[in-house]
Amino acid sequence: MGSASERKIAQYEAEISSLKDQIDDFEKLHDVLEAVSSSLEVDLVVQRMTEETLNLCSADQGSLMLFDPVGEQEAKTLIRREDVSEIKLDHFLNMLLAGWVSKHETPLLTNDLESTVGKQFYKPRYREITSTLSVPLVLRGDMIGALNLVRLGAQPDFTKREQRLVTILAPTFAQFIQNARLHKDVFAEAERLRNEVENKYAIHGIIGNSPKLQEIFSLLERVMPTDARVLLEGESGTGKELIARVIHYSGPRHNAPFVAVDCGALPANLLEGELFGYMKGAFTGAHRDKKGLFEEANGGTLFLDEIANMPLEIQSKFLRALQESEIRPLGSTKTIKVDVRVIAASGDLRLRLEEGNFRQDLYYRLNVVSINLPPLRERKGDIAILANHFLTKLADKYKKPLSGFHSETMAHFEQYEWPGNVRELENIVERMVILADPGAEKLEPDLLPLEIRPREYEKVVAQMSDDDGQNIKSKREAYEKMMLLEALTNNDWNQSSAGRELGISERTVRYKMQKFGIKRNKGGE
Repeated sequence: MGSASERKIAQYEAEISSLKDQIDDFEKLHDVLEAVSSSLEVDLVVQRMTEETLNLCSADQGSLMLFDPVGEQEAKTLIRREDVSEIKLDHFLNMLLAGWVSKHETPLLTNDLESTVGKQFYKPRYREITSTLSVPLVLRGDMIGALNLVRLGAQPDFTKREQRLVTILAPTFAQFIQNARLHKDVFAEAERLRNEVENKYAIHGIIGNSPKLQEIFSLLERVMPTDARVLLEGESGTGKELIARVIHYSGPRHNAPFVAVDCGALPANLLEGELFGYMKGAFTGAHRDKKGLFEEANGGTLFLDEIANMPLEIQSKFLRALQESEIRPLGSTKTIKVDVRVIAASGDLRLRLEEGNFRQDLYYRLNVVSINLPPLRERKGDIAILANHFLTKLADKYKKPLSGFHSETMAHFEQYEWPGNVRELENIVERMVILADPGAEKLEPDLLPLEIRPREYEKVVAQMSDDDGQNIKSKREAYEKMMLLEALTNNDWNQSSAGRELGISERTVRYKMQKFGIKRNKGGE
């Protein structure tokens, strides 16, 4: 009985000892993973993995070799104990061990390195290596690297226990390395896109040599390095948002967000929520908290297009945000500090000011620096430069061998008034490129819209009505009135939106409405 009891006690003690070892192993694995997971830089991750594994297994030297997707060596980190001066685990041996585990698809644990790698590859310097452990790093069936460890001299041999621990760590190491690689790729792509955007919106990206544009360049050079608020004025299509982006990406806030909002595209209640944000339950449909654009643009630039259309009830709250550098989301009792550079744009803000539809104090807050962008008809010398720039870009986009414009086409371009300005020019060039024959080398005048070809345009207008004695001018005006009415109806009589559809400014829409006696009656017609 005594011997049976002793055997049971011994068995229990062995099981307890085994459990203690397992707990100890789990604690060691936890410490290793905690140390390794604290970084997302590939080189640092690899170094920490090698250091932690070397300490975990009490190895004298250790290395982690990585391979790119086609199997070429990418990186290797060698770690050795301070009291080991000479490197035994050299590049050649690392490659031999990685090749062995790749071929056999299993970890290697050996105390006879010579017989494992072969006499022809065994170097005299490896004689001090008494034990070797190599474990492949496999991710989704592909070997992405190998973790190699050696012990020297009088050190005891590696055991199955060390092999098991490293084998447990290997898949997690492989995933950490993959995550670090993805982080590196994403960061590199984000940096590339940021540089691309900055180059795209650099001042040298603005096309044109006209004297008026050169004056704007000179003004921008002085404005861009500052945080001053800027008011951009000009007709629709003159490039106000482009200039706003140039100011942002060439200024001190270029690494922070650029956030744009069209004040004419949203009704008052939605615009307020967009600008200042709201809390869950602030109004019907507010199912969650939402950051406002002020908060989204914090540290960067907030661009307000068509600010003349901002409703009066929001202007006071917007003015307070500028004065106090703080906002209060809808439904909240707390204010949020914001640091935002504001750039505003409008067709003719002074007119709205005179009409009493825009606060004077807000106007002066916004108008620290005013930049008036000239319409394209006042930059005749830039038309050919811009047209050829758009042609080069669009011919490449649509894979057409176009190299230029027919001389008559360019003559029409230079005679046309361009009510839609640069945007209209780009749209027309794109239309012509799309309609051009696949083998065409130049854009012919017959690809132009009728309104840019006066004679053909007048013929079409003349055919629109019966021969009732009207002259060409009155028929053209009838056509313009019809187009304006259609655009206003399509856009629920929103003058800004109607102007964008027609390619003209809101001011021009109001002028033509007055000219043709167009008024919205109670029925909305």
